[in-house]
Formats: sequence, C-alpha cells, structure tokens
Amino acid sequence: MKTSLSLVLALLLVVAGCATMTSDEKQQKRAELDAMAEAALAGLVEQDPEINTEIDESLGYAVANIKLTKVPVVGAGGGEGVFFNKATQQRTYFTVSRLDIGGGWGVRSYKALLIFKSQEVMDRAADGIWEFQAGAEMSAGKATAEGSSSDLNQGFTMHVLSDGGASATVTARVIRTRAYKKLMEDD
Repeated sequence: MKTSLSLVLALLLVVAGCATMTSDEKQQKRAELDAMAEAALAGLVEQDPEINTEIDESLGYAVANIKLTKVPVVGAGGGEGVFFNKATQQRTYFTVSRLDIGGGWGVRSYKALLIFKSQEVMDRAADGIWEFQAGAEMSAGKATAEGSSSDLNQGFTMHVLSDGGASATVTARVIRTRAYKKLMEDD
C-alpha cells in the first residue's frame, strides 16, 4: 500500500513538473523576477553607489536569486534570474544550478549581480554556461565576504547582496545557467 501511494505521488510530481505554464502564469513569473532584480539592484546600489556607474558603462548585466545549502562535503543550490542586454533592450530569464564539493557548513540566500564588460563573456552568459570555480565564502545574516577564481575574470564583475542565513565554506564548485525555457517560449 505504501509503495503504491509513493508511486502515485512520484507520478503526480513528474506530471506537475512537465506541465506548461499559462500565459498569465508566465507574465506573473516574469514580473516577479523583474521585481526581484529591481529590488536587488536598489539594495546593491545602496551599499555601493559606484555600481550605477559600472552598469552605465557595461554591455549588460544579470541578477539571480540563489539559495544554497552546504553540509561538510557537498553543497547544492539553485535559483533563477533575469539577464538584461543593454544593446537590444531584451531580457532573458534563466535558471541557476550549483554543486559544491569541499569543506564547510551552512544555509544561505543571496542575490548575485553580474555586470558584463566583455561581449564574448556576455554572449556566453546569455546562451547559458557551465562555470567551474574554486572559492571561499562566509556569511552571517546580511553580511557576506567571498572570493573565488571567477574574481580573476576581466570579462565581468560580481556583487552579492545577502538575504540571510549563515555559512562558511571553502569549495570547488560548478555553476550552470541556462535559459528558463518555460518563460522564454512565446505566449
């Protein structure tokens, strides 16, 4: 009996995950991601007004809402966001997946702002990428400090706005972004 019930629940989850979004649901989700990005930008500019200048001089930028859980050896997280191409004035909605291997512990939520200075890096980001990094992060509440091998990349800068949680990690990580296909399909 329990096996049958578990099988039915699993099947319902698969079917629900495959369902398409209605036009209204897509518009609502896009509006939520746009509002998240605007609020994150406002919070980051409040912390560092120079971010406005960076954005003005950039080719484009992306804002993602990410949640991450880390236990001693493995961590995983994900989120979603919106990419703005300033030249075309187009938005691309995307999802983020993250897998960490290394030391540390914690749970945190944050907004990441990537400001693109290189056309090549911006094009790669808009198409979806796999990013391999090594880094260290510490956060407590809304305070955060981090550094990673991506900091050496001259094609973009990254700023973080912590939402909360606490973590301390030193890890190798894989981050994958890809288009949020359900939101990018025509209505």
